Amino acid sequence: MLDKIFKTIEKILPKKYRWILNHEGFIKYFKNTGWMFLGQIFSLIVAFFVGAYVARYLGPKNFGLMSYAISFVGLFGFLAGFGVDGILNRELIKFPEKRDELLSTSFWIKLLGGFLAILAVNTISFFANNDYLIRLLIFIFSLSFIFQSFNIFNLFFQSKVLSEKGVKAQIISNILSAIMKITFIYCHLGVIYITSLYIFDSITLGIGLSSIYYKKEKRLPLFKIDKKLLISLLRDSLPLMFSVIAMTVYTKIDQVIIKSMLDEASVGVYAAAVKLSECWYFIPGLICGSLFPAIVNAKKINQDFYEKRMTFLYSLLVYLGLIIAFVVFIFSKPITLLIFGQEYIEAIRVSRIYAWSIIPTFIMTGFWYYLLNENYTKIYLIITAIGALSNIILNILLIPHFGIIGSAYATLISYSLPPFSLLLFKKTSNQMKLFFKSVIFYKLNN
Repeated sequence: MLDKIFKTIEKILPKKYRWILNHEGFIKYFKNTGWMFLGQIFSLIVAFFVGAYVARYLGPKNFGLMSYAISFVGLFGFLAGFGVDGILNRELIKFPEKRDELLSTSFWIKLLGGFLAILAVNTISFFANNDYLIRLLIFIFSLSFIFQSFNIFNLFFQSKVLSEKGVKAQIISNILSAIMKITFIYCHLGVIYITSLYIFDSITLGIGLSSIYYKKEKRLPLFKIDKKLLISLLRDSLPLMFSVIAMTVYTKIDQVIIKSMLDEASVGVYAAAVKLSECWYFIPGLICGSLFPAIVNAKKINQDFYEKRMTFLYSLLVYLGLIIAFVVFIFSKPITLLIFGQEYIEAIRVSRIYAWSIIPTFIMTGFWYYLLNENYTKIYLIITAIGALSNIILNILLIPHFGIIGSAYATLISYSLPPFSLLLFKKTSNQMKLFFKSVIFYKLNN
């Protein structure tokens, strides 16, 4: 299937750019990205329509309760990962000979973080929420932290440009999850049972990734912990963990604040609107994750080649983000009414504003991979902190006056600040020049 797509692109691409398609490295990364894209598109379609079916079934109030629980738990995701994922991906590419030690050490770091995250989120939930149902939903969803440690195998596949391996596990997990959710709704089960399926999702994905890795490598490297490597990973990932805290706050805090200042139904309507935009957020991560090995290797060759690849990446992200944002803005009304129903009509205005946050999100993903490759994790921490702080302040100021519309504006503004904050630092100001060059689609040469 990917070969057919490749041939189609070759036909429609202008002749002056066809040289790219004959480049061995490009073909390799194109196919890898293609697998990731096809897998994510499949998962997106399944998750979006099943999620909309769940939203219709639960109604704005119960859907709001579940969305609030997910957002609340998400605020503690930084503990479950310790910021290790980004460092692990980089280290697997640079030091493939240390694969077993890297995977094993990272697994136990993430597993310990998962248990700490469960303890932290439920302790704070006990004091922050008086509603027993909300506490229960938060507890149920928090259990998924344990199984996120198996994501190390997916990162291994990405580092080896073998993303089709992880995609297979993801597709199987999504199919099983969709079947279970539809079955639960058919049996008229409530929000507690629906929420419990998120644990099922994590378990099936973890089993799938582990099985595929074992089938390929004939072993699971889970008991080769290297103490020196552990200290090194924690030292390098610590700034990233704080960055994840800031990132999590400014992507999850809006629904938590809406719940505290308005009500559960408002959270449900807002969550439905957000889905129309957030369902596209996988694209920049997919593209950058697949091309990250090429970016790392380009820097080893020479700086000029490295900058050309970064410029091409920025150009791709900018124009894709612009196109998708425009499509979501135009079709938000018919999609909302068709998929979610009349109960969610207030989500239309929110989704039209929120749609434009797609552009800075795409851009920031590219910058994140650049900062990771350059080991500018402290700069990333600062700019994400700027975004998080601005999101909290703007939500508090705007929600009392404009309701969930105010929260959408707060998100759009706060998402737009971090990318341009790179101009504040001498080390990264040159990267902004590359970004502005990318807007006019700078041609990448050999």
